[in-house]
Amino acid sequence: MTSAAKPTAPVDQDTPPKLEEGHRDYVAALARGLAVIQAFTDATPEMTLSEVAQATGMTPATARRALLTLQALGYIGANGRRFVLLPKVLSLGAAFLSSMNLRDIVQPFLQEVAERFRDSVSLAILDGDSVVYLAHVPSQRRIAFRASVGYRLPVHCTSLGLALLAHAPKALQNKVLDKAPFQKFTPMTLSDADALRAALARTLEQGYAVQYGQLELNVLSIAVPVRDPQQRVIAAINCSTETERTSPEELVATRLPALREAAAMIEAAIRRAPTLAHSILAAS
Repeated sequence: MTSAAKPTAPVDQDTPPKLEEGHRDYVAALARGLAVIQAFTDATPEMTLSEVAQATGMTPATARRALLTLQALGYIGANGRRFVLLPKVLSLGAAFLSSMNLRDIVQPFLQEVAERFRDSVSLAILDGDSVVYLAHVPSQRRIAFRASVGYRLPVHCTSLGLALLAHAPKALQNKVLDKAPFQKFTPMTLSDADALRAALARTLEQGYAVQYGQLELNVLSIAVPVRDPQQRVIAAINCSTETERTSPEELVATRLPALREAAAMIEAAIRRAPTLAHSILAAS
């Protein structure tokens, strides 16, 4: 008589294992495939094999196998010698957003602020040295910068990034600061570690972040944090507008109260739907 199989230990969903390459549970092929997908950005929407290899740090042979596999699965297409992402890639994020009901919960609060000021209004999370947009209401006015769900931007030149990084653990702050000098998008972009460190301290002290001409010269924005029931900062929301419409002082006087009210409403919604906070934390 055979003995019963030993039950598998339950997976702890709250504290996933921190795997590194070489660990027995680390699937290197999967990691390489995801790295290839993430290499395509708004700055590099099409890439050759050699460009993908350079962007991911893979050998051309390894990059080729990953590209051909993703092409066979329908995530990547080819335009001559250049590769491009296909719409099927959107399905990878759609399940995440759908599981959170993020649009249903957050969008009405963002929409209200957007309609009141005719600004673009967004919610984003921190992902390393970038912010990732999870919800966005575009401005009805013409603004050169256009965000969208899934869009990524560096933390050092955005109000969302400052609001999030200011409340991040010191270890993560130092990891980002160690990457200085940062890319300059305009003459006003914070490019050195001391300037960013001072901006983070100012953001933490005043409870909000203002970005003025650091990403685009004619754009300014203000952001506030969003907290979970344990008072952890899990996201941030911001308003973006043109410098010709308002000054930094007026931006703070008018948008800050509205953003804080919207953040409080989102936090109340999170208390009613705690799985939303868990999903956001897992994504960041």
